[in-house]
Amino acid sequence: MKKPYLALILLFAAPLAVSCVKSSSANGIPESSLSSPALNAIPEPEQLSPGEEYITLVESYIDNAVFEQMAEDGTKQLSDMLLGHYDIIGRTAGEGMDYYLAVRREDAPVYNDFDSIDTSYFSGPDTKNEVLKIGYNDKSMNPTVLYEMEGYRLLEMPFGNGSLDCFCFGKNENFGETSDPAFRLAFTQSGREELDFIKSKPGLSLSSGDDPCIEFYYQDDDTLKFCSSPYSCFIDINSDELEQIRGLLSASNIIDSVKTRQDAWKYLHLKDSSIYTTGAILHIDGKKYEFPGNKNTIGHMMATGADRGFISIEYNEAVYNFVMDKIRSVAEMDYGNFDAEWFKVPLKSASMDFPERAEQADGSYLSDMRSQTINDAEKLDALSKLMDQAINGEEIYGFSACPYIAEIEFTRRDGETLRVFIAADSCDSMTYEGRIGFEYGSQLAMAEIFDEAMADRLTE
Repeated sequence: MKKPYLALILLFAAPLAVSCVKSSSANGIPESSLSSPALNAIPEPEQLSPGEEYITLVESYIDNAVFEQMAEDGTKQLSDMLLGHYDIIGRTAGEGMDYYLAVRREDAPVYNDFDSIDTSYFSGPDTKNEVLKIGYNDKSMNPTVLYEMEGYRLLEMPFGNGSLDCFCFGKNENFGETSDPAFRLAFTQSGREELDFIKSKPGLSLSSGDDPCIEFYYQDDDTLKFCSSPYSCFIDINSDELEQIRGLLSASNIIDSVKTRQDAWKYLHLKDSSIYTTGAILHIDGKKYEFPGNKNTIGHMMATGADRGFISIEYNEAVYNFVMDKIRSVAEMDYGNFDAEWFKVPLKSASMDFPERAEQADGSYLSDMRSQTINDAEKLDALSKLMDQAINGEEIYGFSACPYIAEIEFTRRDGETLRVFIAADSCDSMTYEGRIGFEYGSQLAMAEIFDEAMADRLTE
């Protein structure tokens, strides 16, 4: 069966409230009396322009920042680069948080052969900063350059990319310097969805790993809106927790005989052949601690330096549990629960949502989310064997550049559930709970099981 899969782009804020006034009262008071200024009737709200609505939306996502309008001399340079074809609204909150909304003037040139916007960047020996070029392709896909803007970057096309009507710009020299990462995300729909996700999980932060923090991979329907791969989440570590962890680390048992990452994995697999990465990482004091393990074997940590060079393999059950407990409290997932025997218990059902691009008669493409639930015992048995071989095979160290946007939810006969995400391109890779990478070996074999959801893959 099929259900439409639409990628919605929210450009503006929620519709404005409209006030209503009755023409007469229940007491029969004349209408003229109701209209008296003395009654302080609520005025109709002032209608905002689409550009003003976009500004309101963007700035609502940037906490603890107060934006003000720039003076005209702050926008003149950009106006000149755009040849006076746009009205420029400049907004600033200081600390590098400057941006510019350019709305095309009614008297600006109109290009009758316009087909699509064309943007690119270039730099050379005669340019001090990278230059943004904006133009258009005609109906024969021949490009025409209209504007060259040195030192500016394109943040968004708020009215869509089908016209030259509106652009949002930032300055290269300021954009990377701001201390507020929300400023870099608030201009696009995907960035705002990322900020919404972070706010939905109290305890998550916009850290990048430079400060003491816990990092872990996470994937669900919300992260798929803005990220097609497992998303790196961060939990800040406060000063008290930092001292606690340092104290716990001082008691680590370092395995002196292990000198390389390869030797570390050999050492771990001799202890338990089904130990894999968990997807959890601790960043502290210039080191990165990775946590390999599973439901039966916990406590090991692999330490690397800032250059990702191997330092040591250590054992510290207290630190391991501290990190796993923090992730569980935020993500409501047990990152220490990997079970290599999960598919040994028979399946009751398996449901797939697989996005597929279908070509239309006019040559365009429509994305469909194709869904299928498997209850057939023979197919479920084949699926169990396919997945069991995958998670007991070799782990992928690091995720490939695949769109892991197809989901399978497994339900066993004992009621336990598990979700994996498989690549929707030609690859046969997957992420176990969106955090550990495996290859399941054959996309054709998967398509033969889910012959409705992946029907197109049977003919490729």
